[in-house]
Amino acid sequence: MAEAIMNTLQTLATPTGLLYMIGGSLIGVILGAIPGLGGGTITILLLPMTYRMDPTLALALFMAIYVGSTSGGCIGSILLGIPGTNSSIVTCWDGYPLTRKGDPVRPLSAAVVSNFIGTVPSLILAVILCPYLAQWAVKLGPWEYFALCYCAIAMVIGLSKGNVVKGLIACGMGILAACVGSAPLCGTLRFTFDSMYLISGLNIVNLMMGMFAGRTILMEYTKGSKASESANVKVRGFKLHIKDYTQNIGNMLRSFIMGAFIGFLPGLGANTSTVLAYANEKNIAEKKHKQGKIKDEDWVPYGEGNIGGVIAPETANNAGIGGAMIPMIALGIPGNGVMTIFMTAMTVHGINAGPLLLKTNPEVVYMLYTAAIIAAIIILVFEVVGMPIFPAMLKCPYHFLYPAIIIICILGSYISGGNLFSVGVALATCALGIFFAYFQIPQMPFILAFILCGLLEKNFRSGMNMATNGLLSFFTKPFSCIFIILGTVVLFSNIFMPTIQKKLEEKKAAKQAA
Repeated sequence: MAEAIMNTLQTLATPTGLLYMIGGSLIGVILGAIPGLGGGTITILLLPMTYRMDPTLALALFMAIYVGSTSGGCIGSILLGIPGTNSSIVTCWDGYPLTRKGDPVRPLSAAVVSNFIGTVPSLILAVILCPYLAQWAVKLGPWEYFALCYCAIAMVIGLSKGNVVKGLIACGMGILAACVGSAPLCGTLRFTFDSMYLISGLNIVNLMMGMFAGRTILMEYTKGSKASESANVKVRGFKLHIKDYTQNIGNMLRSFIMGAFIGFLPGLGANTSTVLAYANEKNIAEKKHKQGKIKDEDWVPYGEGNIGGVIAPETANNAGIGGAMIPMIALGIPGNGVMTIFMTAMTVHGINAGPLLLKTNPEVVYMLYTAAIIAAIIILVFEVVGMPIFPAMLKCPYHFLYPAIIIICILGSYISGGNLFSVGVALATCALGIFFAYFQIPQMPFILAFILCGLLEKNFRSGMNMATNGLLSFFTKPFSCIFIILGTVVLFSNIFMPTIQKKLEEKKAAKQAA
C-alpha cells in the first residue's frame, strides 16, 4: 500500500499532475455551484477530450472534479437559495435564511469546513475497508455475482423516488438497451437490425452524454435561470466560528457515519443521506431544547437559520464520497449516479472496476484515493481564500453557457464513436431523458441496468452452465441466497408498503373518529 501511494504521489506531484488536480478542483467547485451543472455532467462533457490522455491523469482530473462539484453545490444553496447540485437542496433550508439575515459568511464557512471533515475521513475509511471487501469479493462465484448485481438493481428500483413501477420501467428499458449487440458467451447478435453500427452494442458514453448532460442542460436552458440576477450578496472573507463546531461535534460525527454508510448502499445516494442527517439532527436539537439543555436565547429553530442545519447535510454529503467509492472499487458496482459515470470513464480508459483491480492495478486505486484527498485540500484552500468571489461565480451568462455546452455534447458524441450515428444515439437518449423527466421516471435504474446487465447475464449463464440443480443453485449458496432475498424484500416492500401504510392510517383515523 505504502509503495503504491508513493508511486501515485510521484505522478501527481509533477507540474502536469498538479495542473490537472488544481484545474479539476476549481472547475468542479465553480461549475458545481451553478444550478444544472454537477460533477457527472462535467465528467461526461470532458470524457471524449481525454481519450489520448494518460489514464492516471485523466482519472485524477475526474476525481478532482467530482470532489469539487460535491463541495461547490452548497455555494448556490447558501447565497441564492438555489442548490448547485441535488445533494445540496437541504443546505438551502438553513443556509439561505442566514444569508437573508445578513450573515452569509457564517454558513459558507461552516459548509467549507464540514465538506473537508466529511471528505477526508471517508476516504481514509475507504482505503482501510476496500482491500478486505475485495479479498472477499474475489472468492465469489457466478451465483454470488449474479445475486449481487440483482440486489443492486432491485435496491435502486425499490428506493426510487416516486412510483416503484416507474423504476421497473426504467430498468426494463436499460436492460433492452444493454441487449443490443452480441450476447455474452455465445456471441449471438440481438436487435442490430442489420446495422454494422450496432454490432458492438450502444456506446455508454453516448448514452450518458444524452441522458445526463444533454437532457439536464436542455431542461435548464428552457426553464431559464435568475441566478445571475440574484447574486448580489456581498461576502467578506472566511471566518471560523469555533463555537459552531464545539457545539456540533456530535452532529458532525453522526452525520459522517450516516453519510458514509448510505453512500455505500447503491441507489440511495447523497440526497437520502443529507435529508436523514438533517432530520436526525433536527429531532435531537428540538429534544434538547425541550429538556432545557439549549437555552431559549440560544435557540434557533431548524429551517430559520440554525447552523447545525448546514453542518449536518454538508458533512453527510461529502462523507458519501468515500462511501460511494467502496462498492465501485471493491465490487464493480457504483454507489451513486456520479460513480456510475466515473466507472464509465474508467472503462473508456481501459480500467475495469472490481475486486481484481486491487491486485492487477493497485496504483490506480490508491491514485484515486490520493487524488481525492489532494483535491479536498486544494478545494479547502480555494474556498477559504476565494470566498469573497463566490457571488461573482454565480453571475454567469446562462444564455451563452448552456448553448455552448450543448455543442460540446454533440462534438463529444461524435468523437466517442467517430461517426454521425453516435450523435444520433446521444440525441435519441437525450429525448428519452426528457421523456423520463416529464413523466418523473428515475434515470438511475436505467443507467445501472445498462451497466450491470452484461455482468448479470454473463454470471447467470455461467451459473446455469456450472449448476447441477438449475435455478436452485442460486439459492443453495449462502451469500447468493441472502442477496436475492434482500433485493426482493426491498423491491416488494416499497411496492406494497404505501398501500399498507394508507390502510393503517385509515384504520387509525376511523378509531379516532369513533
